[in-house]
This record gives sequence, C-alpha cells and structure tokens, in this order.
Amino acid sequence: MTVVDIPSGAHTAAHMSGRWLGGRFRLDERISLDDQVSGFSGSRGSSWGARGLSLWKATDQLLNRSVTIYLLPRGPVPSAVTDAVRSAAKVSDPRLATIYDTDFDEECPYIVAEWTPGTHLEDLVLSGLPHPALAAAMIADAADAIAVAHRAGRPHLRLTPRSMRWDNGSGLKITGLGLDDALCGITAGNPPPADGTADGTAADTAALARMLYALLTGYWPGDEPTALPPAPRHKGNVCTPRQIRAGVPAMLDAIAYRGLQGQAADAPLRPQTPAGMAMALRMLQRPSYQLERLESGPVVRPGGQQRARHARARTGSRLRTTLLRPAV
Repeated sequence: MTVVDIPSGAHTAAHMSGRWLGGRFRLDERISLDDQVSGFSGSRGSSWGARGLSLWKATDQLLNRSVTIYLLPRGPVPSAVTDAVRSAAKVSDPRLATIYDTDFDEECPYIVAEWTPGTHLEDLVLSGLPHPALAAAMIADAADAIAVAHRAGRPHLRLTPRSMRWDNGSGLKITGLGLDDALCGITAGNPPPADGTADGTAADTAALARMLYALLTGYWPGDEPTALPPAPRHKGNVCTPRQIRAGVPAMLDAIAYRGLQGQAADAPLRPQTPAGMAMALRMLQRPSYQLERLESGPVVRPGGQQRARHARARTGSRLRTTLLRPAV
C-alpha cells in the first residue's frame, strides 16, 4: 500500500492517523485511492481527491479485524453516494466486498467496507499470465458475482483491473460495487431492472470480457488507463487472444472477443449479460470438455509481432494453438 499526501484543509495523514471513528474503528494506514478505488488517476475523480476523499486501512477493535475506511469530504454526502451504499449493502455474495457500516455526519462522514487482501488483476497479469483454464475460472466467478448484484438491481459500472483481487487462500474478491462509480462522479441513473436490459448490464459484461482478455494476453483492450500495454490492433480492430498468445482455446477466444464487441458470450441471439458470460465459461469446466495444457509459445509484446511470426515459422508445430475439444 502506498502512503500519500493530500492538499491542506483535507483529511491529512498526520492529522487522522491513529484517530478513532465511532469509538470502534482505528485509522492505521493511509493508502492510495488508486490502490482500491478505480479511476481516481483521471480527471473525473480528481475533484473528490482534491476535496478530501481518502482511503485508509483501519482496525475494527470490536471484532479484531482489518477494514477499509472511505473517509469522505466534510459536508453533505451526495445522494449518488448514499444511494450506491444503500443498494450495495443489500447485495450478499462472498465474492463481493461487503459494506459493514456508515456514518454520514457532515463533520466526518465515512464508509466502512471489507478489507480485501490479495493481488490486483493488473499486478497479477504483470507478474505472469495464468493458464487459460484459471483465467476462465476467475472470470466465471467474477461474472457469477456481478450477476447476483444485477439481480438485486445494483450494477458495478466501474469494473477495472484494480477492482478485482485474487488471493490464493480466499480466492476472488471484487471491490467497489456501485460505490466506485458514485465516488468518481459517474452514475447510470436508475438501477437496471432485474431482466438485465439496462445499459449497466452491457457495461459490466464488456468490462468482464476486457479482464478475461487481459488475463489471456497480457494486454488491455479498453480505453481506461492501466499499467498494461494496449492491445495490438489489425486494420483498426483489436487482435483476438489467439492471434496474440499461442494455446488459447478457440471457444475461450470467442467468448472474450464476442464480449469486447458487445455480443452475447453464450449464444448469438441471447442478451449480453454477466450471467450469460458465466454460463459460457462454466461450460468449459464441464467433465465433457477439457482445456488442454498450454503449449510453450511466445506472448507477443509491443513491437514483437514480427519476431513471433518468424519464431512460428522456424519452430513449426511446437507453437500451434490448442483447441477446446471433447475429452476422450
């Protein structure tokens, strides 16, 4: 976690460190907004940071556990934030970071949420690409969790590589359900209906497809600022995962690419939804199918496409892609 400074007049680290909130939560460590709240490096979220929004790792002394504290700017809390908190607090899924408590007193308003250990998807990709089977399982879990939120009428609206964490012990955790979007000053209006036809549904599904693409290739196909290199393009279109990485199964390639194009992952005539993407990815995990072991092959980096083509020409079948096929 990165300790940061903020302008005078806001909640400074020196002033707030060690302070107790509600007689229960002790502020321990100031952390970077971008470490957990996606989008604050851009202009859309900068006003909140300048006004005094800060993020803390804290200790819940009553239950002896670490928590995340969103320390909001002094003054009235915008209705977009209070509405997002109330709706997100009603969604229950172990893969979604829980909101535990709030206090919207104008002198020192704050939100208490679950502390989420583990590695951001962005850092996970930068450290080395997972096997395609693991990538499919991770995004299937994420899609299942987002589908639960959508059925409760609460889209995420700001899924990025920084809002998903992976821990080898506890598994997947998604942070900032609805809250990240509200804090960054972008709202989708009314929550989407339960049938999943609102814009928030398509936005979250496309975001899941972008994260699947990143896990498969090491590139980011979206416009959001990340530490990942932008996805290679051919004739203006993003290359498919199979064009970049040897060994990506054909069906997994199709699911990721269809999602990027705003098409249904599971069937051409079905609406694009997180539930549909989860179902498509779960099909790959059935006993009747198997994702074969990833064959050795280069992960193409910027400027390395030509070298990769030469490598394939020299080594022949060693770099052929592995298709998804029925298990024998």
